[in-house]
Amino acid sequence: MTNRPLSVSAALIFILLNALVWLVLGVIIAADAHPALPDVPLIKGTMAFLALATAGILVGLFIFLGKHSRIAYFITLGLFAATSLLSIFDQFGLADLVILAINIIPIILLIKDRAWYLQVRPRAVKSN
Repeated sequence: MTNRPLSVSAALIFILLNALVWLVLGVIIAADAHPALPDVPLIKGTMAFLALATAGILVGLFIFLGKHSRIAYFITLGLFAATSLLSIFDQFGLADLVILAINIIPIILLIKDRAWYLQVRPRAVKSN
């Protein structure tokens, strides 16, 4: 088995960092501590659920990327690309720039090390 390159570890750390950001956002929304959201409980509940679900999805993708899952690789790229685009087309401030950076850096690292993520592991031979 090949050793994990440093840039792969960095990408995985950024994925976990992004999951942490979504987790914190979900908790802040659920605790009703976000000052800019409307006072409609259904909207807040939905946003909190989606943020927490995104954090969970990112943790799952982190696990599967470590196991060289092709589907996880492409889903991760798509998720980070979509969140980057949404971040750009929203009102853009300093917080958005930081979030954009922690979305773009893993994209770059994932593309750079695509051969490591997409390598095929040999299957175990069944004995009769």
